[in-house]
Amino acid sequence: MWIATWCLGFVLFSCPNCLFVCIGRATAQNITSCDPLVTKSKPQNLTVTNVTSRSITITWLAPKDGEDGITNYNLYYSYDNNTYARLLAYIHTYTILDLKPFTEYQIHVVAKCGNHIKSESSDTIMQYTDIDGPGPPIIINATCVPGTNGTSIFLQWTKPQLFYKSVDEYIIYVSYDTDFVKKFNFSLPKDSNNINHFQYVVQNLTGNTMYELKINGVTNSVLGNNAIEGKASEPRSVYLHKDCDNDSTLKNNHNLIENTKSLLIGLCCVLGLLFIVAVILFWQCHPVCRVYFHAAYYYLEDPPFVSHTIPTLPNSDWWKHKQESHVVTVDSFAKHVANLHVDGDIGFSKEYEIIQEESMNFDFSTESSQLPENKTKNRYLNIVPYDHSRVKLHVNNMPGSHSDYINANYIDGFEKANAYIGTQGPLPSTIIDFWQMMWEQHVHVIVMITNLVERGRRKCDLYWPNEGTETYGFIQVKLLKEELMAMYTVRTFQVHHTRAKKKKNVPLGRTIYQYHYTNWPDHGTPDHPLPILSFVDKSAGANPADAGPIVVHCSAGVGRTGTYIVLDTMLKQIKSEKEVNIFDFLKHIRQQRNFLVQTEEQYIFIHDALLEAINCMYSSINRKTLASYLQTDINDCKIASFASDFEKHYKMITSFVPQEYLLLSANKPFNRNKNRSQEFVPVENSRVHLTPKPGIEGSDYINASWIIGFKRLGEFIVTQHPLQNTVLDFWQMLWDHNAQTVVILTDMSEDTESLVKFWPVDSDTTLDSDNFKVKSVQEDKIGDDYETRDLVIQSIQDDFMLPVRLIHSKYSVRELSSLIKLLEIVQMWHLEYQNGPIVVVDKFGGTEAAIFCCLTTIGKQLQHENVGDISLYAKLYHNQRPGIWKDIENYLLLYRALELMSGGSCFNVLPSSSITSLNNVANGSHNSLTLPNGNALSPNKQNGVLISQS
Repeated sequence: MWIATWCLGFVLFSCPNCLFVCIGRATAQNITSCDPLVTKSKPQNLTVTNVTSRSITITWLAPKDGEDGITNYNLYYSYDNNTYARLLAYIHTYTILDLKPFTEYQIHVVAKCGNHIKSESSDTIMQYTDIDGPGPPIIINATCVPGTNGTSIFLQWTKPQLFYKSVDEYIIYVSYDTDFVKKFNFSLPKDSNNINHFQYVVQNLTGNTMYELKINGVTNSVLGNNAIEGKASEPRSVYLHKDCDNDSTLKNNHNLIENTKSLLIGLCCVLGLLFIVAVILFWQCHPVCRVYFHAAYYYLEDPPFVSHTIPTLPNSDWWKHKQESHVVTVDSFAKHVANLHVDGDIGFSKEYEIIQEESMNFDFSTESSQLPENKTKNRYLNIVPYDHSRVKLHVNNMPGSHSDYINANYIDGFEKANAYIGTQGPLPSTIIDFWQMMWEQHVHVIVMITNLVERGRRKCDLYWPNEGTETYGFIQVKLLKEELMAMYTVRTFQVHHTRAKKKKNVPLGRTIYQYHYTNWPDHGTPDHPLPILSFVDKSAGANPADAGPIVVHCSAGVGRTGTYIVLDTMLKQIKSEKEVNIFDFLKHIRQQRNFLVQTEEQYIFIHDALLEAINCMYSSINRKTLASYLQTDINDCKIASFASDFEKHYKMITSFVPQEYLLLSANKPFNRNKNRSQEFVPVENSRVHLTPKPGIEGSDYINASWIIGFKRLGEFIVTQHPLQNTVLDFWQMLWDHNAQTVVILTDMSEDTESLVKFWPVDSDTTLDSDNFKVKSVQEDKIGDDYETRDLVIQSIQDDFMLPVRLIHSKYSVRELSSLIKLLEIVQMWHLEYQNGPIVVVDKFGGTEAAIFCCLTTIGKQLQHENVGDISLYAKLYHNQRPGIWKDIENYLLLYRALELMSGGSCFNVLPSSSITSLNNVANGSHNSLTLPNGNALSPNKQNGVLISQS
């Protein structure tokens, strides 16, 4: 008996499920139709019926095999690897609450029959929540505008810290009592996410009045046509009066402030003197303290360059130990890249997978990053520096101190070990460490490839002064200059150590340049490599030969950081060796910092960018050939007579051919009648969007394209002369995008029937839309060559008015002297209205408008950089609006205009590219170009791809 009991117990202990089977069979007759061995089918038709920013409502149907035995439902929803469950009653609809805005959720339901039995899971549905309104903007300046008789307020503000997806519009509320509130709408261009500071002039106000101003950000819904208004800024009050620029009250306040400052300074001097006396007495009484004080002070002095402390790997001279199988010559690189792109980029996938697998097998120590006092200094848990290559900060020789830690590694370059430092975007707790590293490593150039906030998430903390001077630990940083360009910003800092000893004939501190690329998309890679190639060339070229490493950071310091380092190193290898070795170099530097070039997409982008650079190199223009072209009457030039090098260059500029999906909106049947010609239509990623009208297909379409300028991404809009059926669309575009300057290059006499006047012909006539009306104010002339028309677009809902000036030239853009005069006239007028783009109109929105935009941009580049990079902008313009350079003559016209704009010294301002001057480098030629102002410009520090010295 006991033997049988023991055997049964052993079996049940070995197989616990057998007990369930036995009991289940014994009681099967007492269970409903939900048999434990037969589950029900899945719930059906799981559907989303309503979505808000913080809720999703879903419905579903019972399983196919009926509702018998179902007691309730389990709901599961998840995002970012976080899963939540809800036990629901026996219902078929439910609203999930307390969700995050603009977040994708995965949702499914399961039917339950008793405690242990459930159905199959329903189909999983994916659903984004809608966006929510942005946080409050921050008003940084609100002042009366001098010279306006107290009727205008100048307003500046910064973007909200918190927003979802984007801020598409701002609403400015101006009030002076409870009954009077004016609303001003400030729309933003499509690509304005990288702009953080905004300004606006509120006009037509009443003098001798105290106004209160508030600003609300607005984000357009991603699921509907509505706009969601966010929280209001803190109010600012401004008193308007006629003599606001000579306000005696302000002067009195200023005098009071100055007097108070003087009193405080005097008091501080007395206290400081007493403190110094006390320190001297203490110093004399305690000689032991002198030793410790000297030791602590010494390490904070301007340190000697610490190259002897920098670690190096055995293969730091990687370019000498290359595997021949992965070296690609410049001549065969195009074929190599084409082979990697075959079959859906399978070649890239295989190469990148090898790099990834080898990186996973590295067994390098990261112990310093895991010490308790250092863990909080890492922005991301998995991105930590290897111990053997990490940058170490200077510290006191105190036992147990680990304050030498910063999340940064030395990274090799071409023929230079430790040419770069790759690091994360500083955290609030590591900003002092960051500037200490800048000082100790003799850094002169910082490359930043991230924005502070992207898609509403903090990517990097502000580690430099927005204005004036800030002190970070013992490092004082002064912002000298901030230059905003379309794709990037250059900040110039004066940096010195507050405790460094001043040395004779040695300047105190040094200048550090920060090159901040602001247009890398939130996900993926840039649309076109030319701007990033130009950025790499300029930022790397700014580093002096005797300087320390270039510091490169993004957010984590691996993805975009690695992409920059590989591009710069490979460009140097191309110039020196005429070969490329991306594969071996990336494998090498991944031994110095983990995850460099973080995605396969970035790896592909590096290849495509270098191919673009090499193509431009082989398409450079011979200087003598171009000189002969410029001396020839353009009407006598036939395409067949052009030298092959110029033809090749022109073909490189116009090589981009858009695929069908990029022309989707322009080719839709209900939009085709809005195009004058199908040869000039906008591509999707640069087309101008109108505010859509509910229920009307194509109401967001107009044949117009955003065009980049020197200072702004959306500096221009190029569009066709409006058709009869698109006149109101044209004015809607100006209204939506706050455009106040329109340049008309159309010769309206050539086709009086289709080239209609799209403005009110007199003050008694208006153009009426659902939201606004257009009125003519006055007409005028500038000499005999240019006509101007001033109009206003007035809101129907409120008192807001948008002033617009049309500037019409009688001359063709091919008459260069008149064209350059027109550029000056437009810029003088547009300086008063910097909020919106310049709209440029020609018959088709084509060549004439493109020439105007390109020369405006080149003119600004000449003023700023003393070079004119026609090749860069001409290619970008073609990519944004394909077909604008119809033939070589149109392209050559840009060079003729540049010759005229530069005072007949075209060759002194055309950049001789660092990428293209391979022959000069190989032959040991280092001739610099002399600018009209007498400055020398070294060929290896210029951008663009235009002129070779041969």
